[in-house]
Amino acid sequence: MTTIAPPVFSSSTTRAVTNAPVVSITSPIGGRVVEVNTGGDGNLPLATIENDRVDRSTLIGLTIELTSLQNDLALKQSIHADYLRRIADLERDLNRQQAAIIIRSDNDLRNAQAHLEIVSLSSANEKNAAERKLGLVKKGVIAGNRDELANTLRLEDTKIVAARLRVEMLSADLGNARSGIFVGGEQQSLQDLQREIRNVKADRSQISIQTATIQARIDQLKALAKAEEERIAKLVRADVAISTQAKLFKTVAQVGKQVSGGDTLAESVSCADAFVVAIFSERQAQSLSLGASVTVEADGWDSPVLGRVERLVPKTTERVDLDYAVPFPPTERRELYAFIAPDEAHSDNGVVNKFCGVGTWVTVSMPKTWVVWTRRQFDNTSSALAGYAGQLRQHLAAFTDAPVAGPSEQARITRVSPRGARLAANTTLAVAMKPDSTSIQAKAL
Repeated sequence: MTTIAPPVFSSSTTRAVTNAPVVSITSPIGGRVVEVNTGGDGNLPLATIENDRVDRSTLIGLTIELTSLQNDLALKQSIHADYLRRIADLERDLNRQQAAIIIRSDNDLRNAQAHLEIVSLSSANEKNAAERKLGLVKKGVIAGNRDELANTLRLEDTKIVAARLRVEMLSADLGNARSGIFVGGEQQSLQDLQREIRNVKADRSQISIQTATIQARIDQLKALAKAEEERIAKLVRADVAISTQAKLFKTVAQVGKQVSGGDTLAESVSCADAFVVAIFSERQAQSLSLGASVTVEADGWDSPVLGRVERLVPKTTERVDLDYAVPFPPTERRELYAFIAPDEAHSDNGVVNKFCGVGTWVTVSMPKTWVVWTRRQFDNTSSALAGYAGQLRQHLAAFTDAPVAGPSEQARITRVSPRGARLAANTTLAVAMKPDSTSIQAKAL
């Protein structure tokens, strides 16, 4: 006959299953599903949606306006180039006529300077003769009119002044011609050329302003058209992918199906948030607390996995598993749910993948409270005995003048002997099972 020993050292439950929150993968656009990847190939998109009914009226309007502005810009640039050529031709004509005026004015100036020299010499001779004759008349040597002779002297002085003024006027005209200042009726054609050049330059400046305004508007429309093209490209075709931290759970989309923006294409589970939901009785749950360590194992796993209790959910009439991949196992009276996550200190990709395999039934074991307490007491007692042995060795060495043990010898001495460890274990176990006993130490010895 065989008997089954009660779970003295641990408490476990087989009503536990791996689970994870479900994340819906939705369609970013409306359209028709043209491709679905159910093989789980991470290099391929999960689904591809195409939409041939995208409204392109805005892009068409922008393109038409952009084309019109580009034509206007080309016309303005052509007019601007014509103005530049016209200004260049007028300035060449003005320069040629200005050069001719400068040459003529220079010749007139030199002629006036020569005439001034002639008048100066002639006037000097006439003045000498008139002054000599006036002196003879005053002495009564010859007959003559004194006023007439005085007027002759003033006339000669006036001739010199007039010739000098002519030189100064022609010198000023030459300076004005060289500076581009043209006055008088003879230089009316040059004035007309200058006026026409100013008018054409003003028109050119206005065309330049219009060209810059049109160019700025074209740049703005190009940016808007580019943004609209990118928006249409996103609406025409969309590739939906799954995160590398998630695992495909269920595919909803089908090839050829018409979907709208926000429709669910597939469901995934987040491996980073995977956990085990286990059912414990309220009596078992007395040993549970948030952060308590448990062991999780399954038939298909190569080794058990350490986990920690993250949440305790009492029995309720409301559904608490609607957002998870697998329905929670049903509970009975005086039972509750325990959410168990992988222990971060001992978790790696392999552990996460085990927990991410949602729907796997597992066994969750937790040590009895008295076992945990006994193990802690055993560790504390062993450490205390080891320290006491070391101190005793030091005292004996001091009384007997024996050499103090080195580090390696001290380490060997402070190890707990099998008998000391057995004594500590029996003592701790007895205290745990029967704290009021007074003969535990004697029995252990």
